[in-house]
Amino acid sequence: MPEESKRKINGRIKLGGLLVVLFLLLYIPSFIFWIYGKNIHTDIIRMGELEDYVTTDAYIVRDETVINSPSDGISIRNVEEGEKVGAADTIATILNKSSEKLLEDLKTLDLRIIQAKREKTKNDNFFSEDIKKLDQEIQRKLLLIIKQSNRNSISEAKQIKNDIDELIKKKATISGDLSYTDATIKALENEKKILQESINASKRNIVSNSSGIVSYVIDGYEGILNSEKIPEITPEMLGMIKAVENNGMANDLNTQYNKPFVKVIGGLDYYIVFAMAKEEADDFKVDDYLNIRINDIGRVVDGTIAYKSNEIDGKFVIAVRTDKALSDTASLRVINVDLIKSRYEGLIVPVKSLVNIDTDRMQAKIALVRARRANFVPVKIVGRNNNFAVIDNIEDYKDGGVSLYSSYIINPKNIEEGQVIN
Repeated sequence: MPEESKRKINGRIKLGGLLVVLFLLLYIPSFIFWIYGKNIHTDIIRMGELEDYVTTDAYIVRDETVINSPSDGISIRNVEEGEKVGAADTIATILNKSSEKLLEDLKTLDLRIIQAKREKTKNDNFFSEDIKKLDQEIQRKLLLIIKQSNRNSISEAKQIKNDIDELIKKKATISGDLSYTDATIKALENEKKILQESINASKRNIVSNSSGIVSYVIDGYEGILNSEKIPEITPEMLGMIKAVENNGMANDLNTQYNKPFVKVIGGLDYYIVFAMAKEEADDFKVDDYLNIRINDIGRVVDGTIAYKSNEIDGKFVIAVRTDKALSDTASLRVINVDLIKSRYEGLIVPVKSLVNIDTDRMQAKIALVRARRANFVPVKIVGRNNNFAVIDNIEDYKDGGVSLYSSYIINPKNIEEGQVIN
């Protein structure tokens, strides 16, 4: 191979090698940044609420007076589920079985009376103009008679009188039809009055002996789940309590003699009772204030821990007294609740965005993005759970802190101070 050709080939190899090196120098850093940099996700700090709570099943304990039905039959309720009733007020009326046919007859009579009144109104509107015209024609004919009499025209006056008689007969016919409709309505109303008297003679009223909230849901626990017997309640007893089908009971209008029909919930307070293992129960002490979210009705009520038992088979029975949502819970016995131990509001971020967490001092650091670079800022942890934390600025930190809508790195693992963040 000629020497000149060798030199050309070597030159091309060197140039190609140089280009490869330059390519790698430019490509590898970009590749590394693409692999690792794409995992740097950011977000902005927002306002939020954070709760530390325990979810458990609980049981409603209240003072209830059960009233039995005085007879078999069907009930007509004067007071609906969850409504208030005063002492001596009539809660419902019980009609015996024989009255059911009378009630059906009463409904039929009401429909007939309504129809008859509609017909009367229609006839009144239809014939009123005819009667008015007949009256005007009769008046005109009478004036003609007087005029013909003055002229001594007896034959013409007699003809006019015959015309008047015909007009009066037409009017009487129309008025008679209307009077017949009135008589029909009156007869139907008299028949209705007799039926109502028969029904009233067979009905029995259920009267409340005290004021309170009415509930038609009877679950059989009214005698054992009252405020006086709270100290006797055990975790085992609570575990045996079963929820009942509230809707069926609340809407059933049938009654049985001497069987529970309705109950009146007395007093202003009731109790939410639950059992907890020792580890969780240590956070709840008598006289502590507590918020409870009743998930069955979607409401948060506040109360005070009124009772805490001694340890029973590794558990404690705790009773919270409240005076909120008494009507809304009237038909409930077994409920699902969130026991809210604490609640925080402020700047909220995921816990994984915090580093160097000091649980004793309740402090940590968060990586903010400032001028496209990571800046670790110390913050105070106001409150937290497993997933989120409410943070605030440390009072003596002067170099700028966190604020609403500050940009931060969601997962600052392997991020260094001052690192460029795209």
